[in-house]
Amino acid sequence: MSAHHRAPRQAPHRARRRSHRRAIPCSFAGEAFAVWFPGPDDPIALESFGDVATLAFEVQEMPATREVLVLLDELRRVTAIVLDPPPPLGVFIGWSTVPGAEVPFSQTISIVFTDDVGHIGDIGDGSPSAQDRDGYFALRRLHMLQGLQLLDVVLVDTERVRSLAIACDPDAVWFEPFAPLSPSGDIGSGEAA
Repeated sequence: MSAHHRAPRQAPHRARRRSHRRAIPCSFAGEAFAVWFPGPDDPIALESFGDVATLAFEVQEMPATREVLVLLDELRRVTAIVLDPPPPLGVFIGWSTVPGAEVPFSQTISIVFTDDVGHIGDIGDGSPSAQDRDGYFALRRLHMLQGLQLLDVVLVDTERVRSLAIACDPDAVWFEPFAPLSPSGDIGSGEAA
């Protein structure tokens, strides 16, 4: 081989896209669903609504047709995503004993797929309908009874996302600076000052 001839370059290793990792098929009350887990070397943290919006577009590539329920730990790291959960499972995830619920989680986000975010519950002024508001607050209360914090219900189509937390709650979590709980349960980084 001459000094001017180089060996062919190999393509750099590329990680698989999150949406192409395999979800584990499951069943609850006779209904099929799946649970997807993030890779240990690819943690997903949702510190702001911008992170949630990005995830909402990414999960549309997963094998789900209606919605996904995102399970997060106290640092807002995704521990699992339940794809097309049967309604009783989505509502009572904190009390369930199905695969995916064994991972530590204390917060949830529901991402609902729709054909047109702009027309869901819109009463003309951009506000959600009374039914959407009531549904959001009812789900939030049910998750609170299970010791969980429902961060948001997000509606997503192919171009837009809409947060019911932002639309319905003047004190939505996205308006506050994110300060994760330390391992001791105190707010902050857990490091000594």
